[in-house]
Amino acid sequence: MLRVLIVRCFGGLRIIVMRESWRNLIDLIANPKATFTRLKSVPKWGVAFVVFSILVVWLAWMVYPFTQQFLNPRYASSLADIKLFGSTRATSMVFVAVSGIILGVLCAVVFSTIFTVVSRVFKINEALKFKHFFAAWWHSILINPLVFFINIAFLPVFKSVDDIKTVVDIRIVPGMHMLMPFVENQHLLLFLSYMDLLGIWNIFVLTVAVATLVEVSKTKACFTAVIIWLLRVGVDVVFQVSSAS
Repeated sequence: MLRVLIVRCFGGLRIIVMRESWRNLIDLIANPKATFTRLKSVPKWGVAFVVFSILVVWLAWMVYPFTQQFLNPRYASSLADIKLFGSTRATSMVFVAVSGIILGVLCAVVFSTIFTVVSRVFKINEALKFKHFFAAWWHSILINPLVFFINIAFLPVFKSVDDIKTVVDIRIVPGMHMLMPFVENQHLLLFLSYMDLLGIWNIFVLTVAVATLVEVSKTKACFTAVIIWLLRVGVDVVFQVSSAS
């Protein structure tokens, strides 16, 4: 009888946690403060990681026809000799998706470790641990694939596959790069392309995350959020350009 009662209690608790995890994802868009407030109490990241991985795989499949236009020839020739499920497209998708997920995990671990160390050194809300930053990272990073999806969704409307020559060409949302046609450096152009309205959304979510978790003023939170966002963009730029050159 006691065993049954314990199983039921743990089962009910698991359902509550799962519901809260999905609620965190919904509120990430509708009410990010609520999401990070809950994560501060219950730092769960599993569902966010799974959703991130699914989005990366889905986007890798969607963007396949365009990425083939600028994929590094060495990677392209290597992938051409490998077929998963009898398809070169599946091979390319797996390569892009797995690379993106591995990069996401590495960034989550490295940045969460840095945040944890900084919070200890400067004695900023000592109640925060690695798991809090790790959970917050996986939720806030979900904005990235959503932003990328918006770009890809409008890509077929404005451009054909033949129009894609570089990785910057798949950036459809107007950004700073469109104001500097004279710039030829792909790293700089791609970096500038992130400076758009969707970038402001990303910074806003990060600002809410910092202000809620660390409990600092909005000014300090915004400043910190911009630094985090710039570092994220820098990593994305290096990864994407290196894969295409």
